Amino acid sequence: MPPTTRAGDTASPATRAIRHRHVALVIALVLVGGILLWRSQLVRLAPTEHPQALTVLDESRRPPLACDVVLPAAPVGMIHLQSGHHPLLLHYWAPWERHGRAQAAALDSLARDFRTSDLEIVLVCSDPFPSVARFVARQRLRLRVLLDGPGELRAQVPCPRLPHTVLFDREGRAATVQSGEIDWLAPATRAALTRVLEETARADTVRRHAISV
Repeated sequence: MPPTTRAGDTASPATRAIRHRHVALVIALVLVGGILLWRSQLVRLAPTEHPQALTVLDESRRPPLACDVVLPAAPVGMIHLQSGHHPLLLHYWAPWERHGRAQAAALDSLARDFRTSDLEIVLVCSDPFPSVARFVARQRLRLRVLLDGPGELRAQVPCPRLPHTVLFDREGRAATVQSGEIDWLAPATRAALTRVLEETARADTVRRHAISV
């Protein structure tokens, strides 16, 4: 039995097939545009530029900033994130950034180098759990990747754009607030982190001396 057609539709099957493909293409473009618009409302991307080394403010210029939240981790677990006890590095990030994979891999390598120190390093992402968990598994990341979909952490530690980095010192002050990609393996970045760790060591020495006296 020949396929039925609408009354008055004299187009050939091939023409109708082309018409259907065009309609499907338009729908797909509308959906993609909607997704991009949705993401643009959620986050702003920092201008693409060469990665910069991490910079640290002098202690006298560091503003107080606190975070105290419990967030889900990818691929599993819940992590209590709290500043003011040890140096804490937060890097707001997304896998779909232009250099998101390279940034995550470099930070993961840096975290391994500092794993015996008091420095806590975490990636923070607002994307859905399944996609982030798959990314973490594929890239075999060892550093903590936390999910802040509802924005609990962002409410305490603002993220004006992606990527964005905040480094807390031992006293719970913002030693670094820096937007844009970071050159995580640069000697200056390692020196900045080492400087904050040395401040912690000096503070501990002063406290022990005060107790002993």
